[in-house]
Amino acid sequence: MQLEAHRDSWETDYQREASRLVAALGDRVLAVEHIGSTAIPGLEAKPVIDIAVRVAVDTDPLALGPLLAATGYTQHRSGPKNHGVYTRERDGARTHILHAFASDQWDECNQRLFRDKLLRDPTAVARYREVKTRAARSSDGRAYTAAKSRVVQQLLDEERAARGLASVTAWDK
Repeated sequence: MQLEAHRDSWETDYQREASRLVAALGDRVLAVEHIGSTAIPGLEAKPVIDIAVRVAVDTDPLALGPLLAATGYTQHRSGPKNHGVYTRERDGARTHILHAFASDQWDECNQRLFRDKLLRDPTAVARYREVKTRAARSSDGRAYTAAKSRVVQQLLDEERAARGLASVTAWDK
């Protein structure tokens, strides 16, 4: 697994992609946010931009495929089942992951809470970086994710507790 030093261009890429998504989804999307490691200044990451959208109440986050087709996104059916996941590739390499959440999921969305924890807490970033760097020695994406699961769960639990929220499983499946 190859992690790269943080790049300021990731935020620019996110902004450009967010504009494309808003244009494609129109009033079906209520909010768009940069999530994942590329959203954390100074944190090493795989060069894949993760984006979260909050869809309108009358929009099914699992049924955005036809609206996103022209933007190059395809539905990722083997991922989480509690929200829509769509990926975009360039030259056979994944470049973007779009997580689409129902309106009522937004405030307690694990991906957003985890990002917020890392943005606010340098100690959390250091803990995550240490585990993530070790995990990246594996060339297996599933092993990489599994190796990070304990610290991700711990940091998410800390953030949820700070907000008065119950612990839930970090990985949405």
